[in-house]
Amino acid sequence: MGALVESEPLTDGPLEPGSRFRDVFEDHGQRIELEAELVEVDAPRVLVVHLVSDVFEATIDQRLEQVDGGTRLTAGIETTYTKLAARLLASVVTRHAQKRLEDDLARLKELVESDAV
Repeated sequence: MGALVESEPLTDGPLEPGSRFRDVFEDHGQRIELEAELVEVDAPRVLVVHLVSDVFEATIDQRLEQVDGGTRLTAGIETTYTKLAARLLASVVTRHAQKRLEDDLARLKELVESDAV
């Protein structure tokens, strides 16, 4: 997550459903602070996180599966914009978030493949 600049645990103990974090993202001069709660954790195969900010709520679902001698990452995000202004700009914001996710995943792929050599 290239835009993540801070992450602070809000709960003690192991990473498990119910664990919460305060995260701060900065992107294009915008600072977004949110609370993240782990919904499902089955390391290293499944991670589902619910995010809440003052303008949106989102659930991110990431899953790894073995496929033909490799690994496939499937990532999905469902977002609900809670403020009128955000709903009006939803298509622009969603396109930007999609581009950011694709860039982050491309960088992850580069990192993973460079270690495999």
